[in-house]
Amino acid sequence: MNPQIAVLGCGTMAGAIVSGLLAAGTDPSRIVATARSSATRQRVAETLGVAALTDNRKAVRGADIVLIGVKPAMAAAVASEIAEDLDPQVVVISIAAGVTTQTLQAALAPSGGRPVVRVMPNTPVKVGRGTFIVSPAAGAEQAGEQVIALLDPLGTVVEVPEKLHDAATAISGSGPAYVFLVAEAMIDAGVAMGVPRAQATELTVATLAGSAELMASSGEHPAVLRGAVTSPGGTTAAALDQLESHGLRTAFARALEACRDKAARLS
Repeated sequence: MNPQIAVLGCGTMAGAIVSGLLAAGTDPSRIVATARSSATRQRVAETLGVAALTDNRKAVRGADIVLIGVKPAMAAAVASEIAEDLDPQVVVISIAAGVTTQTLQAALAPSGGRPVVRVMPNTPVKVGRGTFIVSPAAGAEQAGEQVIALLDPLGTVVEVPEKLHDAATAISGSGPAYVFLVAEAMIDAGVAMGVPRAQATELTVATLAGSAELMASSGEHPAVLRGAVTSPGGTTAAALDQLESHGLRTAFARALEACRDKAARLS
């Protein structure tokens, strides 16, 4: 694959994807980005080395893949703006939370029926460890395969039916924030017990990173790994008892449901 890619709205997340594509070997000359802010265009051109324009219609001419990276409220308008300038076989990717493929295809009229694929990345793409949720529109399965191949070098790609896209977004799209909050809480608790903040931070970050690597490499269910750390009547059991008594599982369940429901209301 060596597609010509247009990135419309090259903000933080879209920019991270572009950075990942470049690190994976994509020629900068194959990417054109747009941004409304002159400061953003300058940053994109200087840090990523790709062409940065203001005109979305100009950017998509000759593109094989168009990535819509604007905020959800603007996604349909941008799709409508570029509809007449797209080549017939262009694959349109949207990373706008909550905006359905049906909404985007309607906005792309009179070129309706165009292959549209929803993608939800997360911020670890910045370090080559992104997770991508991919949901092709009905009839766009081949486009979905193309998008998966494009993103695969950037991290983990998981295809889910579009009806589950918002729920999956609640797990991985917003998931880094939950992990960072847990890290923050662990560090602050360590400091409260007298551990210097620098050491509490080092211990917490290393523990989270190592635990994630163990979980990924072992193939064991998290409950099994947790049990291996938890001796009956021991220190870990005492800590887990407190977390359970304060409703940790329920809090996470309600949090993810709230995230899912908010995503569904964004379009």
